[in-house]
Amino acid sequence: MFPFFKKKFLYFPGCFTTSVLPEIVANYEKILDSLQIPYIMLDDLGCCGAIAFTNGYKQDFEELRGKNIEIIKDKRIKQLVTNSGNCMQTFALYYGFSVQHITQVLVAYTNKFPVKFEEGISIYDSPSLPVYEEPREILDALGFDVIELEKNKDQSLLCGCEGGMIQNTPELAKKMARSVFDLCTTKKLVVIDPLAYYHLRNNAPSRLEVIELSEVLL
Repeated sequence: MFPFFKKKFLYFPGCFTTSVLPEIVANYEKILDSLQIPYIMLDDLGCCGAIAFTNGYKQDFEELRGKNIEIIKDKRIKQLVTNSGNCMQTFALYYGFSVQHITQVLVAYTNKFPVKFEEGISIYDSPSLPVYEEPREILDALGFDVIELEKNKDQSLLCGCEGGMIQNTPELAKKMARSVFDLCTTKKLVVIDPLAYYHLRNNAPSRLEVIELSEVLL
């Protein structure tokens, strides 16, 4: 039995996913549509302000926050869903809205997913996104054998995408990514946070394929 949504939620991909990984946004739209899950997207909704806040631009953050709250309330939106860890935490902690990671929605539909894989796979848990069981349940439903990294869930290593390290200390960021790869014994590594996915994908060794979760759901 599926918990079909009676009211549409807002799917908010986040600025980074929209601008750098538009194919991931398109993937999740296709997945939600195929499962007939009602949702809306708002082009006039701005950045959640996570980067402004963490870098100390509090006034800029409050301006973004105020505009976004006005838009969300005007649309009478009660539930937000995002694929971004930064956006999820920002909406939950500083906006006070009810927000879920997209895997927390999709996990309710796992018996609609066809079993199409028979191989081992690992998952990287981004420290900015403490959502652990739902992505694993989804991978299991798809037929994957999840082989855990030695450091996983709330003990996961930082991968180097955090805190502006990619821009400010790129060599250190790459070294931290390699530390994650050293823990992976499978040929595929799934990542559910867009920034971590982007960074790990761009630095992955040839032996390892880094995948965003939506890519195995289609």
